[in-house]
Amino acid sequence: MDLEALALAYVSNSDVIKFFESLGVSLDVFYSLLWRHVFTVELLKKKFQLTQNNHSRLIDRLRQIFDRDKRKELAVNYLQEWGNHFWEETEYRVKEFVRKLEDSLSATVDANGGAIKLNASAAEKLSDEVKGEVINRAQKVVNEVQIKDLGKVIDLLADDLFSDTHSPFYITIDKLDEAWATDRIKYKLIRALLETVRSFQRIPAVKIIVSLRVDLLERVFIQTRDSGFQEEKYESLYLFLRWSGNQLKQLLESRLGQLYREQYTTKPVGFDDIFPNKVNGQNAFDYMSDRTFNRPRDIILFVNCCLDLAEGKSSVPAAVVKEAEAEYSRKRLRSLADEWIADYPHLFAASGLLSGRTSKVKVGDITYEQLEAFTLDICMSQNLDNPLYKMASEVTSGKSITQAVLLPLIKTFYNVGMIGVKPEAFNEVQWSFKEKASIPDAQLEKSTTLHIHPMIWRALGINLVTST
Repeated sequence: MDLEALALAYVSNSDVIKFFESLGVSLDVFYSLLWRHVFTVELLKKKFQLTQNNHSRLIDRLRQIFDRDKRKELAVNYLQEWGNHFWEETEYRVKEFVRKLEDSLSATVDANGGAIKLNASAAEKLSDEVKGEVINRAQKVVNEVQIKDLGKVIDLLADDLFSDTHSPFYITIDKLDEAWATDRIKYKLIRALLETVRSFQRIPAVKIIVSLRVDLLERVFIQTRDSGFQEEKYESLYLFLRWSGNQLKQLLESRLGQLYREQYTTKPVGFDDIFPNKVNGQNAFDYMSDRTFNRPRDIILFVNCCLDLAEGKSSVPAAVVKEAEAEYSRKRLRSLADEWIADYPHLFAASGLLSGRTSKVKVGDITYEQLEAFTLDICMSQNLDNPLYKMASEVTSGKSITQAVLLPLIKTFYNVGMIGVKPEAFNEVQWSFKEKASIPDAQLEKSTTLHIHPMIWRALGINLVTST
């Protein structure tokens, strides 16, 4: 499912939504209903192949089936209300659903005289008395928005329309880490999405698959945590995806075999037929995979860089692998910055703090003088929107440079996989892409060792003579 097609930016940019969010009205129920509505309509549209010409047949058919079933009457009535829009594009239907709430919420303001302009800044200017009255009216509207009707619709889907597991339907959602909505709304929408996935689990023939980075999931829970929140209740939803070295090599074998069959030979060709046995004394595949986050995209990019340089050769020499590594490393650093730009727009600039160092450094090896010079360079930029500038400005307001700049940057580097952390000598190196997505300040002592990932060594000019 395409997030842009869902028109969720419309929700994020709605002045009415901003107004009531600023007042503190909880719209969580509405956000959950929005996802339920979208999924319900998409599933029905797909199952019954609804178009502008045949959408009314669905309602007629359902009314015939459930004519005497009062339990399903509310569900059919709900579908009747929205049936005229089933054939429309998803974006249109989302906007219609949101506008209906906007109209209902706007009416609560009209009840107080209607002279209030609905935007976030106007909400701040209301008197406490008016604010309290508007909040009470609005919260009641939100809590009553068709929740019972849509709940019955899910019963209808589970019991009667999507009960045959031999005819499964799938909904997939990806790219939640991109800038499809403002953070203020995005975290709440993702939390509502997870709640919706849980509610749809009881529909036998429907599976909703959401691709979500662990660090983003953690931020969602931090930003939307409320009283009674229990993170463990979501754990049954998770399937952590990790690639083993054997799986990555099998993937490469398949791609290389197809490439060489198309261009050169009909004989089976594998990784070991093309690449050298050793690179710098290490197994060639291990050498290359060590410079990845154990993801297909990384190893494929590395192999492609090698093949580009080895064009015209029957195999890839070790020297070409080393030469290709420089280009691969630069591309991966740039791609990493692009991949995380929504969360860490300063990542590429901040990576300069690691340039020219050894592959292993202690937190205490990053000296005050180096931090001061780095911070001054940022301050000189006068870019008020740069998160680095905001960090640097905290130093001028009295916060220590370690707390304001160093620790936040180390945690950023860790979160994106640029560094691993080894708190004590007896600990294993922790990498966010293998284990945990965040690391507490308490583990970042001066003696803590930071391991710069081999993937970016060449891009940052890392000296492989490591520190003690």
